[in-house]
Amino acid sequence: MRRRASLLLVALLALVVFGCGGEEQEADPPEETGTTDTEQAETTVFGTTSEETGSGSETTAGAGDASPEPDAEPAEAPAEEEMDEAGVSADSGEEPPFVDDPEDSGGEGYGADSILAVRFGLHEDYERVVVDLGTGSEPAGTVPEWTLNSPAGDGRMQLDFPSAQSTQVSEGSLGEVGSTLLGDFHVVRAPEGGMFVDIFSERAFYYRVIELPDPARVAVDFRPSGAGLRVPLPESEDNTVLTDPRSGAGIGSPLTVRGYSRNPGASNVVILESPDGETLAEETVTSNDWTATWGYFETSLDFPSFSGEGTLKVGARSARDGTFEGVELPVEEES
Repeated sequence: MRRRASLLLVALLALVVFGCGGEEQEADPPEETGTTDTEQAETTVFGTTSEETGSGSETTAGAGDASPEPDAEPAEAPAEEEMDEAGVSADSGEEPPFVDDPEDSGGEGYGADSILAVRFGLHEDYERVVVDLGTGSEPAGTVPEWTLNSPAGDGRMQLDFPSAQSTQVSEGSLGEVGSTLLGDFHVVRAPEGGMFVDIFSERAFYYRVIELPDPARVAVDFRPSGAGLRVPLPESEDNTVLTDPRSGAGIGSPLTVRGYSRNPGASNVVILESPDGETLAEETVTSNDWTATWGYFETSLDFPSFSGEGTLKVGARSARDGTFEGVELPVEEES
């Protein structure tokens, strides 16, 4: 009888011990990422994320709102999970103001030589674009020098990274992933070295730039200004983007033509036709890339005077049948 009682007592003790151990294991919280499922769904990544490169960094770090869940226990010291996707505490008051300055700059040195990804996220009253920067295929630690050019009312923002030599993303459509303000973006090899990210907007905007180290990122927030564009957006078609001249602008001789493309062999043809279709001037210009990403080109056309509406063609001839493929822009000579 005593033996049976002893065995029963041992069994009860074992049940209590293993039961408590199981409860403790279930109560272990999952590793905090600082990004909710909803916020991850609102973040779109173009290119290769840090997780895909095997660095072990959080893929969406700095991309979605990184506030902890309401029932999460506060950390002992400030951490990135307690901050927004730009790494700035929501209560710190450190967010820079939205501006419409035509130029801006920041960063330091040339510690990053690659663009790893471009990410997009929707927020209540602004839209965010984050550029991930790397050293080779690994995330960089510090933000390198950058410059920004965005004339007020132009609808185009050019974000230059002079130290960038390679990119793992070349283009994307922000409108297709939920943006109501921004359109396409392109990563372009710059004419004087480095690369730039060209972002188009359908409406005028205010912006702010936030730098993030470890891993290195540059976040740009866009907020509509309520005004229309003063200058039409660059024209694009097939593998060509024409940045100058713009639609509606008068032209004169010599005419400077600028843009970027991914036409085969980096070869671009620029043709000016008269109102009756006669070729007034034609040049072939080579862009500085076409395999890795978009390549910049620039040329000048000298042409005889004409009256009426001519056509500027910038693109390439089809290898299949020789027909023109690219941008066709109506132009008139300045009076």
